[in-house]
Amino acid sequence: MKTLDFVQVDTLINTTKKNSEISRLESVALGLLVLAKKSDLFKKRLMQRLFEHDLILPDTVEISEVPLEYEHIKWIPLINPKVAERKLVWLSNEIDYAPDLQRQRIIKILSLTYRKPVPKMAAWGIFFNETLGLTLGDPDFYCCLEYSQVIILGSGWHKSEPQNLTKQVSMVSLMALTRCIEEAHFNLNRLEPEVSSWLLEGSGIQLYSAKNDQDFEEILVHARDCGLPFASISEDVNLIALQPSITGSYDTLLAKLTSL
Repeated sequence: MKTLDFVQVDTLINTTKKNSEISRLESVALGLLVLAKKSDLFKKRLMQRLFEHDLILPDTVEISEVPLEYEHIKWIPLINPKVAERKLVWLSNEIDYAPDLQRQRIIKILSLTYRKPVPKMAAWGIFFNETLGLTLGDPDFYCCLEYSQVIILGSGWHKSEPQNLTKQVSMVSLMALTRCIEEAHFNLNRLEPEVSSWLLEGSGIQLYSAKNDQDFEEILVHARDCGLPFASISEDVNLIALQPSITGSYDTLLAKLTSL
């Protein structure tokens, strides 16, 4: 029996968001914070954007109020410096549509850009708390921009008929794109910059295979926990398609997998 699933690690359909997951906007805010800590120029531009959109955290709010329930997160997608400003513009616009609680969390994350000293725990382990081991790629590594969608095949994929496998790859790719459009509330102007560029400038696909079920499920867990839009399908073989991105953005996530 064929099963389709957008958010669960297993094959049961369940679209309930788990408490351990962060929203996509929070994940992007964390990624921008990392860049701001590495680049004074981007830090200035980020702070300017915060002032322009009245997203500055009042001095009366203690930084210790930043919630700490996301300490378990071990990976968030890399934000390439060459699209960081586009990403910042996108985030500051999307904040206007966010529920009040989520908006407050995002503002608290971004406030770490200008609050000193930066408490290690308040950053949810990103870059400042080595004990949590959260991994981010090195932005300086990327010298040019190519866009692609990553699709991961579960172990045993080679046993599938090529025609059926091709059909399933196309299906899960379309499902992931649909998820991205849903996240944008069916407004193409609200798509994330990398997704828009993938659609307009190139629609390449990169295939990876997992050696075992554990490696495959780890990808699902990390994608789900960090709020990254994705889709999964379980038919003849397990597949997961991630949100289109700049090629290389997911390298640390895919380190255990084999490129096909």
